[in-house]
Amino acid sequence: MHWQIAWYHQIANFSFLPVTMPELTEVIQTTCNLHGGEFRATLTNYFGTQSLIFDRVEVGLDPMFHVKQPLFFHNSRIFKIPAGKAVVSDPCQLTVHPGQKLYFRISSSFRQTYCDFASTYNTKLTNASLIRRSNHLPTLRTTFTARRGWFSLAQVEVLSGTKAAVIEFTGDSLAEMGLISDELTEQLYLKYPNQLTVLNSGISGNRLLYNAPQDEPLYQTFGTSLAERLPLLMRLHRPKLVICFVGSNDLLLPLISRQAIKQQINPTDFTAQVEELFNLVKTAQSQLLFSNLLPFKLGHGQIHHSANYEQALTLRKLVNSELAHLEPFTSTATAVVKEDQLVPAYDLGDHLHLNQAGGQLLTSQLLPAVEEKLLSISQ
Repeated sequence: MHWQIAWYHQIANFSFLPVTMPELTEVIQTTCNLHGGEFRATLTNYFGTQSLIFDRVEVGLDPMFHVKQPLFFHNSRIFKIPAGKAVVSDPCQLTVHPGQKLYFRISSSFRQTYCDFASTYNTKLTNASLIRRSNHLPTLRTTFTARRGWFSLAQVEVLSGTKAAVIEFTGDSLAEMGLISDELTEQLYLKYPNQLTVLNSGISGNRLLYNAPQDEPLYQTFGTSLAERLPLLMRLHRPKLVICFVGSNDLLLPLISRQAIKQQINPTDFTAQVEELFNLVKTAQSQLLFSNLLPFKLGHGQIHHSANYEQALTLRKLVNSELAHLEPFTSTATAVVKEDQLVPAYDLGDHLHLNQAGGQLLTSQLLPAVEEKLLSISQ
C-alpha cells in the first residue's frame, strides 16, 4: 500500500491580487479515479505572508454534506498553515472508489488574507464555490463559461494498492480551465478505472520561455515559465505522460505588457525549448504530447492592424510549421480552426479559448494519441 495522488490542481500565486475576507466557507468538489480505504488532503499557504487558520475542514460524499467526516491535522480540527508552507491532513478512513466525487468544506471564522488561488471553468470533475461566511454552505453550480475559484486545497492522495500511471496536463489557461483537460480526463477515467490519474498543473497566462511580467498585478499571477516549472513537476509527480498546451502567451503578452514587449520570441528558440522539454521527459522515462498553438485575436470582433500584432500572427504560423517536424508534436487546431481563426461554434467568446464543445472536439482528437502513448508505456 502506498500514498498516490488522486487529484491535483495547481495553486497560483495571487499575492499580487490578495483577497481579504472577514470569514470564509468554500466547498471544493474533486473527482478521483483510484480505489482505497484512506485518503489525505494537502492545503497550502505558499504565497501568504501570515499563517492561515481554518477551524473546520470536512469531507462529504455529496455537496450538501449529508454524509460527512471531519478532517484533522495533528489530531486537531484546527488547520494552521504557516506562511510559505503546506500541510497534509491526518489520514481519513473513508473508502474511495474510481469515479468517486469527494466534497471538501473548508471554513475560517478569522479575518485573513488569501493568496493561494486555483480555478476551473469545466465543473463536471472539479468545482468550487465560496462565501464570506463561516457558518453557511455555498451552493455548487454547473457551468462552463465562468471561473469557479477556491483557496489552498491543492491535492488529494489515496492509500492505494495499485500503481496507477500519472498523466500531467500542464501549460497555460487552456490546461487550467479544464475545458480540454477535464473532457479528456472524464473519458480516460471511464475507460481506465483505477489505472491512471490525471493532474492539472496549468496556470492562466503562463508562458513557455519567460516568467511572468512584473508591470501589472494581474500579469504577476502568471507564474514562472513552464521551462522552469516542468523539471520540478517531473520530480514531484513522476508522470508517465505529459500533455502541454502552452505558447500563445509567448506571442500575446508582448502585445499588452510593457515588460514583455522586450521578450519577443522567434520560432527557432521556441522549438529548441520544446525539444528540451522532450529530452527532459524522455530522460525521466516519460513521454510528451505538445500541442500546436491555437489561433487568437485581440479584442471582441475588432481586428488589430498594428505591425506587432500582424507579426505575432505570422510567428504563430512559423512556430506551428516548425513544431510539425518534432516527434512529440500533436496537431489539434485543424478541427476548431477555419480561415486561421477559431470557429465561432468552438470559441468561448474571447477569441482566445475554446468552449465546452471545442474542448470535446479536441478530446476526440487527443484521446487516440494518449491511448497510443499509454499502450507503449505498458509494454
